[in-house]
Amino acid sequence: MIKVFRNFGYPEEERLIEFAKDVEQQFFTVAPYHFQYPIEVETNIIWDRELISEIKELNKQFLSGLIHNANLYMIYTRTSESSEWKPKYFGQRKSQGIYGRIIEHLVTKNEATGAKLGKVKEALRNGEEIGINLVKIQPEELRLYIEEFIIKQNSNLLDWNIHSKNRWKC
Repeated sequence: MIKVFRNFGYPEEERLIEFAKDVEQQFFTVAPYHFQYPIEVETNIIWDRELISEIKELNKQFLSGLIHNANLYMIYTRTSESSEWKPKYFGQRKSQGIYGRIIEHLVTKNEATGAKLGKVKEALRNGEEIGINLVKIQPEELRLYIEEFIIKQNSNLLDWNIHSKNRWKC
């Protein structure tokens, strides 16, 4: 029988973990951007083009700066301006595609994606506010490790990361 596998351990794993913890802290210490929605989103089940355009316009300055400036993000909710933001979902995307991914989560999406727009709409109907925090790490490929690390460390808080939670039950 021929063995075709090798076992390699990263020689500076502790430094990698410390880096992941530093990135994680940014999501728990820096206040998120309060994503703006018109008041009528609380009652509109179907978001038409006009409403979607209005949401994009309300957040135009924020959205215009996304491409190539972030590759990790966390979505939060809060019940009022005086309450604390609660982390709900953590994800990653290549920085060139981050704009599209944030739009899918917070504004409009193709039903085939795993975006959390349904959860966002539900929170808005319940009178909650939506926040988002973004970070860019380099090298770009490291975002996958950081995503997995942060979800694993915070799976009890990230209610909307359902698929990722199931990975840690094994």
